[in-house]
This record gives sequence, structure tokens and C-alpha cells, in this order.
Amino acid sequence: MKKKIEVEGIKIEDAEIIRTDFFEDYARRLRKNPRELEEYKKHIINRYNKTRDTGLFLDSLKIVAMAEGKISGLAKAAKTERSSVYRMLSKNANPSFHSVVSFVHNLGMDFRLSTVSK
Repeated sequence: MKKKIEVEGIKIEDAEIIRTDFFEDYARRLRKNPRELEEYKKHIINRYNKTRDTGLFLDSLKIVAMAEGKISGLAKAAKTERSSVYRMLSKNANPSFHSVVSFVHNLGMDFRLSTVSK
């Protein structure tokens, strides 16, 4: 039986177990609501474009992959094991550009580059 942990002011990054539970719970919620999943995909792209926080983007891709049940498909596309995909899609990972682009496309998202005026 899982304990419900409620600690005011705790950040997800502060405790790996809370983070893992959050990912699984949120992925289950998104799996049940395809419209919310599509909105979440748009949100994480917009958030990355504003913050350039790669770790947060990779964590978000992991949630999408879990929600869509595509961890195995991502592993196959990257020619690696499922456990490697979990590691590659984590805040402290440094996956190859090829892997990230492949994951994004396999999750039904488009990867685009554009120039930025300075």
C-alpha cells in the first residue's frame, strides 16, 4: 500500500521516490485522457522553448512515453533496452541528439529548429 506523502514546500527533485510516483501517477492520468495528453505535449514544447531546461524536457518526454505505453517502442527505435530508455529520459542524462529526435518523433511530436533574432 502506497503512503500518500504531503509535505508542504517539497520539490519533485528533492526525493526520487516521490518523483517516480508522480511520473507514474501523472502518466496514468494522461493515458485515460487523450485530449489532456495532447495538451501536455504542446505545453512541454512551449515550456522548453521558454526555459531551455533540457532536464525538465527529458523528464516530460518520459511521462509522455509512459502515458502512451511506448517505452518498448522507443527502446526498439534506439536499438537499446527499456532500462536504457528510462535512463536516457531522465533529468541527469545526456542522450545523443539522434536519440532525442527519434524519441520525439516516436511520441507523435515534431522536432523543428529555427533561427532566433538577437
